[in-house]
Amino acid sequence: MITLPVVGTPSWGSPLNFALAALAHGGFDANDHGLLAWTYDVAQISTSAAPTSGTVRLIKLPYVTQSVSITSVALHVNTAATGGTAGQNFVGLYSSSGTRLAQSADCTGDFSTSGAKVIALTAPYAAVPGRYYVAVLANAGTPPALGQSSSSASTVGNFNLATGASRFANGPAAQTSLPATITMTGITPSANATWAGIA
Repeated sequence: MITLPVVGTPSWGSPLNFALAALAHGGFDANDHGLLAWTYDVAQISTSAAPTSGTVRLIKLPYVTQSVSITSVALHVNTAATGGTAGQNFVGLYSSSGTRLAQSADCTGDFSTSGAKVIALTAPYAAVPGRYYVAVLANAGTPPALGQSSSSASTVGNFNLATGASRFANGPAAQTSLPATITMTGITPSANATWAGIA
């Protein structure tokens, strides 16, 4: 019989230690919602903000600890876009060094309605342990307002991070497609803590 919470460092190996710690915690995680990972618990979404039309929004995921196949990007559209430009709306996946690894087909339709979105990539990406970013590009008269936990005059969500390692950031502007590479030292930290996930 195992008594929870487990105190100290049992010698059963780190995978079991991690599982026991999660069980003792009792909280919800991305797997409970059919996702591989997310930026934070989706229940923490409390407001929304729209990215600037044509500007790439970058959202860092927590460190991916094992090899996984990523097939989709998840977002929550709180308010639908209007006047979307067909063929110029995408989501994608980038490495921490700014290389595009995968992207969706045009998702103008997804952005034109509100609600939970799980948008398929054009091909699965075989991710190895490391840091990844979800990228969102919206081109519309009024871009979609994406769910987020906070919005303020400060960039507190990027506390103690170098610009190129921001959790929430804006990338290059005046884009009609997701660029093959993004210069990470040139991104701008954002005050909008946009929620995103992967599946």
